[in-house]
Amino acid sequence: MRPLFYFLSFSLISQFVLAGTPPAYRVTKIPNPPSKFETKQIDGLDFLPDGRMAVCLPSGEVFLYSPKSKKWQLFAEGLHNPLGLIGESNTSLIISQRPEVTRVSDTDGDGKADDFEVLTDAFGMSGNYHEFHFTPVKDKEGALYFSLGTGSSGDGIRSIVRGKFDPRGRPGRMHASTPYRGCVMKLTKDGKTIPWSYGHRTPNGLGLDLEGNLFVTDNQGDWVGSSKLFHVKEGRFYGHVASLTWKKGFKGAPLEADPRELAKMRSRAAVVFPHGSMANSPTQVLAITPEAKFGPFTGQLLVGEMNRNRIVRVMLEEVDGELQGACVPFIDGGALARGCNRMAWAPDGSLYVGHTKHTWAGGEGISRVEWNGEDPFEVASMKLMKDGFRFSFTKPVDRELAEDPANWPFKRYYYKYHKSYGSPQTGVTPIEVESVEVSKNGKTVMVRLKELKAWHIHEVNIRGLKSADGTSLANSYLAYTLNRLLENTPPDPLHVSGKASPKKTLQGEPVKVIDPIGTVYQAEDAKRRGVGLATGHSGFTGRNYADFGEGEQSIGWTVESAKSGQGKILIRYALGASKRPLKLIVNGKDVGILPFPPTGDWKKWGDLISPVTLKKGENKIVLQTNGASGGNIDHLQVVEP
Repeated sequence: MRPLFYFLSFSLISQFVLAGTPPAYRVTKIPNPPSKFETKQIDGLDFLPDGRMAVCLPSGEVFLYSPKSKKWQLFAEGLHNPLGLIGESNTSLIISQRPEVTRVSDTDGDGKADDFEVLTDAFGMSGNYHEFHFTPVKDKEGALYFSLGTGSSGDGIRSIVRGKFDPRGRPGRMHASTPYRGCVMKLTKDGKTIPWSYGHRTPNGLGLDLEGNLFVTDNQGDWVGSSKLFHVKEGRFYGHVASLTWKKGFKGAPLEADPRELAKMRSRAAVVFPHGSMANSPTQVLAITPEAKFGPFTGQLLVGEMNRNRIVRVMLEEVDGELQGACVPFIDGGALARGCNRMAWAPDGSLYVGHTKHTWAGGEGISRVEWNGEDPFEVASMKLMKDGFRFSFTKPVDRELAEDPANWPFKRYYYKYHKSYGSPQTGVTPIEVESVEVSKNGKTVMVRLKELKAWHIHEVNIRGLKSADGTSLANSYLAYTLNRLLENTPPDPLHVSGKASPKKTLQGEPVKVIDPIGTVYQAEDAKRRGVGLATGHSGFTGRNYADFGEGEQSIGWTVESAKSGQGKILIRYALGASKRPLKLIVNGKDVGILPFPPTGDWKKWGDLISPVTLKKGENKIVLQTNGASGGNIDHLQVVEP
């Protein structure tokens, strides 16, 4: 199995620039929960009305923490991959775990959960490891929202799935073969579960702003040139194509559609996070509330980041009826760990951050971020003008430094919309600064540019700016996602590349097992070491076949026999190359080399039969490479003694 956040980020080597935690903020560590599995990763975090903090761990445990006593208490255990929670009351939590949204409650007052209520499980599961279920949030009317990740081509799907299986959604690097992978979902107050938006790849982080607008982040990958923040509206499509399988009115297979038509359908991101410099794997969205003691930024959004010890601040504005705006590093480096996955405001106004890594990018533990009450020297807002940008600062600027156009090096670019993984910055163009004007009070700077171009990211690295009292600007790197101008916005240029995939070649067609002579064990049911699952060649049974690569690889099944003695196995395979023998290992002992002669074509399936000695009960049957690759293995049949 590949690590959990394998596809959330493309590179850990990228350079992050011009950022640092303002000195007005202090980061300290909170003791880790006493997990019996020694888990220190936090995948959900919220505060209860009585001031205790609730966290959920990838081990399936849920703990409560008292900031006053600094003591932990186990509240629940046995959940499946919980990735977010809401503190509904002092005795009740709502948790997104892999198979369902669950209300977990303590009904007898002993401090431990005794009631687990399914609020909804009305979505599909194929068994693919990447089908994560993220972050429940509740709106002011009491409706719940949660988000569903797509499956990964790095893993297969099981022979039994939950929900309808639709092969149109199966092809692609990230796929949606069952409902409603790649969607943000809504659970209404009257219990209806409906797909709310489409086109999400790995939507690891829902959040509401102070006006009730819903936002979700997405991570760079196929169809996602760089990580993004979307303003989620009902029925919209946000770019990743797999979930279109489940959108009413969409016909055909998503990957067979013309990319230009897909680009016309999509809604643009409110903010694009430049990859490698701003954020590679953004997570939860959290609004800075009036009750939060966090500086002069009330109403703005915080977004966590997995790959670096960073929390990004987002400044939005409405232009021509849509939200767009800027992002800037905010809490960055120092004592803050990587993997800023979940965040919540404590009753005292400080920020608690849960860290995770799941064997990939990130960290572990819990951080607390406190503000000392002094205003940092930061950009308070960046807003669009007809001919440039208006920067508001938290302190008066040094006028001489601010008025020097050389200290405002702007550039613009965009990311391609295509099915390939990620995108380089495209059309990178320096932008000439025509003038800089500082307001009388010194807290506003208007930077007029020679040209603004819609549908481009406008980025600036402010050079050497200080406040009038000599304080250096804490974070000088900003990126504004300029979709719409204040006047005369041209049509969306789409920024698309690539062509539709050929029809009828996206996936091989499976067939049924006809008259099996023994118990059938499919390839997707096996334990695999290095062996992938594929669907490219027709004629396989089940959901996938095993595709051997180079190097030492193996596939193995645990099979049952009612008694001891000699039975036989039948291995269904296809081999369109020369002979590729595999080693047969039964219950840990080398039995011999099976020849696996060519079948003549990768779509032509044959059977190889071999006697085996079985014991009563469980038996381990393994096929292992023997100095070269192997063929494609469809399934194993076992005829008992």
